[in-house]
Amino acid sequence: MITQYQNPIRRGMYPDPSIVRVDDTYYMVNSTFEYYPGIALAKSQDLLNWEQMPGVAKLPSQADLRTSKSNEGIFAVCIRYHKGSFYVITTNFAEFKTFIIEGHFNDDHSAIIWSERRVEVDVPGIDPDLYFEDGRTYVQFTGYIDDHGTKAIRQVEIDLTTGKILDGPKILTYGTGGRDVEGPHILKKDDKYYLIVAEGGTGQGHMITIFKSDQLWGPYTDEPGVNPLFTNRDRAEEPLQNIGHADLFTDPQGNWWLTCLGTRPATVDFSQITNIGRETLLYPVVWNGTWPRIYNGVPTVNVDLADFPKHAATLTNAQPDSSLTDDFRFGLCNEWLTLRDTLGQDLTLQAGQLTLHGRNQRLSDLGTPAFLGLRQAEQEELLTIDLNAKESQPAHGRYGLVTVINVDHFAGIMIQANPGGGYNVIRYQQVADVVVNDVIGHLDAQPTRLSIQSTKAQKLYTAANDEQTVSFTVAAINLSNEALAALNTGDIQGLYAEKDAQVKAVKVIRKPWVPTEK
Repeated sequence: MITQYQNPIRRGMYPDPSIVRVDDTYYMVNSTFEYYPGIALAKSQDLLNWEQMPGVAKLPSQADLRTSKSNEGIFAVCIRYHKGSFYVITTNFAEFKTFIIEGHFNDDHSAIIWSERRVEVDVPGIDPDLYFEDGRTYVQFTGYIDDHGTKAIRQVEIDLTTGKILDGPKILTYGTGGRDVEGPHILKKDDKYYLIVAEGGTGQGHMITIFKSDQLWGPYTDEPGVNPLFTNRDRAEEPLQNIGHADLFTDPQGNWWLTCLGTRPATVDFSQITNIGRETLLYPVVWNGTWPRIYNGVPTVNVDLADFPKHAATLTNAQPDSSLTDDFRFGLCNEWLTLRDTLGQDLTLQAGQLTLHGRNQRLSDLGTPAFLGLRQAEQEELLTIDLNAKESQPAHGRYGLVTVINVDHFAGIMIQANPGGGYNVIRYQQVADVVVNDVIGHLDAQPTRLSIQSTKAQKLYTAANDEQTVSFTVAAINLSNEALAALNTGDIQGLYAEKDAQVKAVKVIRKPWVPTEK
């Protein structure tokens, strides 16, 4: 039995969590925005140890991200299980299409096979939710209802097979008055319908609010003192901020839990910056009569279950850290992401080795460059990639290790052939409209290792072989949500190749890193 754990339970860019339980296994989906495959999917039997599964949307027929701008693509996702089928519903902002993808277990329930076709639902909004009752299917969503910027949560009844709207839309709530009422989920308990939503924008004012009704179509109301249900909007001292977008569910023993998103901003001088994006949090829930109580009322990093023994009894395995190792012996682990589409034949795996072939698309293009990355999972972290130096080759292009947060905020260390012999090491960086392409050093032989050492304030990029090392640092704030004035994504770090370059990796390690006190 685990009596305490730490948030986030999914570290790095895992926003907008939604969880459904099937028997004794939980399934979670998260938004992925412009990254591919679309719709992150994981499973767990104890809520603390999550196994990444293949992403849901891997074909343009499911979600076409090929024209997605940064911070667009797959918005909030909901997952539900109904009559032997999984259903995920989401909006691809690049197409502005809301749709449902159906999935079924394979024979031994070890995987979910998702339909290659989607069912589109013509609703004027985003953040869709699915609710099933009495053979009927309902979708809740958020969107503008007039030309004055008024938002509301609305509901429609649909035909699950065709997506056709059968009834509605009807307004369920305008929220409590917070900005951008969004992220709805409906549940039923004790013959009452509960509508849980997010308000206040996805930044510092974010909060979770809740309403109830005797009827599915409303009216939905709250009571004095109930809302906001859960937030840190007035607790700037708390390490977790931007709390919102929640989903409620039960474990096999009937205990209630809440999952939601939050951020871990780092304090650097007098600023707070966020490089790792929005992450997934978990809290125990008890119902005090009509309304749920979330933990002790404060979203904290450390969750002490001393007052929640029934919840603690369901947590049977120790919580892991965010370390990841991939040596490609069993293919490519499911944590890897590309931009907007697959890399096709430009990414190959053979005999414990990954080969990435360059493309003409650059990171600054709204396309699919030859980039393969992992989420940064900690503010202080070390990512190392061991290379097959004999078979890697910059040719007429270049390859390297980069950090990306959007199309015009990235940084990396690149390797390029020098006409006079050896290899130039290049600092490649863009911050808004400022582009850096500077030769910062020289290696006589190709590197055997590339690395990024992240701290709260900066990132150290290094290229090294057996004899030489070249490195440089960049300010972490230039690769943060604050630099973009947007909070959708986080830092994704990995291999990148241009033109006819090819880079061969044999091992990748991501692990938390603790700076040595001076």
